[in-house]
Amino acid sequence: MEDIVSIFKAADKDNSGTLTIDEVKDVVEDIIIRYPQVELYLKSKHLDDVMDLLKDSEGNYRKEINIEEFKLAISQVDSQMRSLPATAQVAAQQGAYLSRCFNLREGSKTNPEGPLRFIGSGRHEFRLFRYRYSGQFAPLGGEQTAAELLGDWVSVGHSTQWLWYSVYAMWSLLFP
Repeated sequence: MEDIVSIFKAADKDNSGTLTIDEVKDVVEDIIIRYPQVELYLKSKHLDDVMDLLKDSEGNYRKEINIEEFKLAISQVDSQMRSLPATAQVAAQQGAYLSRCFNLREGSKTNPEGPLRFIGSGRHEFRLFRYRYSGQFAPLGGEQTAAELLGDWVSVGHSTQWLWYSVYAMWSLLFP
C-alpha cells in the first residue's frame, strides 16, 4: 500500500490525476511481477485480469479512475495478503532463489531482470521471490499419514505413509 502513490504517478502519463484503462494496462505486468499476491488474489477470486479490480459496483469497467478508486482496488488485494508459512519447503525455495541472485549479481547490474521501479527510474536487479506450493504431508501416527498435494488431492492412510517415505527418500538423495 505504501507504493500506491508512486505506482499511480508512474502510470499517469498525461498527469491528468486519473488513470485510463490503457494507462493501467501499461503498469499491470510490473505490478504483478512486483507484488505476486495480486496474481494469487485474482486466482482465489476467479478473476481473469487485474482490470476486473477496477470495475464499478455494477460490474462495468470504468473509463477512468482516480487515486482513491485505485487505492480501494489495490487495498482489496492487500487486505488478503498473508505471510508465507514457516516450513522447510518455503526455506528451500528461498535458499535456491538467493543462490540464483548471488550467481547473477554482476550481470544484473547492467542487465536487470526485475520489474520497473515506481520510485526512481530503471528496473530492479532481480525478479522477486515467488513461493510455489507443492503440497504437504502430516504424519498421524500408527503408520498413517495425511497428504495434500497439487490439484487439491487429499489422501490419508497406510498407502499415503509409503508415498511420504518415497518422497522423503527421493528428496534426501537429490538434496543431501
